[in-house]
Amino acid sequence: MKIGCVLLAAGAGKRFGGGKLLHEIEGESMIARALRLYSKTPFAARVCVTRAEETEIQRLALASGFPVAINPDPERGVGTSVAIATESILARESALDGILYAVADQPYLTQESVNRLIETFLAHPSDITSLCYEKRRGNPAIFPAEFYPELCALKADIGGGAVIKRHPDRIQLVEAFSAQELDDIDTKEN
Repeated sequence: MKIGCVLLAAGAGKRFGGGKLLHEIEGESMIARALRLYSKTPFAARVCVTRAEETEIQRLALASGFPVAINPDPERGVGTSVAIATESILARESALDGILYAVADQPYLTQESVNRLIETFLAHPSDITSLCYEKRRGNPAIFPAEFYPELCALKADIGGGAVIKRHPDRIQLVEAFSAQELDDIDTKEN
């Protein structure tokens, strides 16, 4: 079974004050932590979607084996990044059985939780598999191929969660090892 990985890294980090993904947590930038985490898994294809002006993020992504897709209008929302990344990764590997969508600002996510998510998807390959903690759904999530058209059609500031809401009977929730793993860093106070 072939699974791809999309790393979403095109947000402006406005609430953070800008430069969020290059901010260091425990001595490593958030983007470097995310790239390191997801490069450990042998995905069939990878892509990191970012802004055109984020040359350092692009450099780090390429150095970690993530081809870069540029979102030319990221202010329109995360849905545009999901659509662009989905089209980009499928252009590289059209026969993906599933795509894992991850955000780059979850610095405490562990390899063990990512592995558990993938194992659950492999056991339920026709369902959307999403990480959660005590039933609170979060990122990342893996979508099977039948949902790619819906993901490619996203346009607003709503990502894969919109697809999940349309198909509540097709979700497999996978418990993370801690609540902190689901935390995304939106402000410097987090």
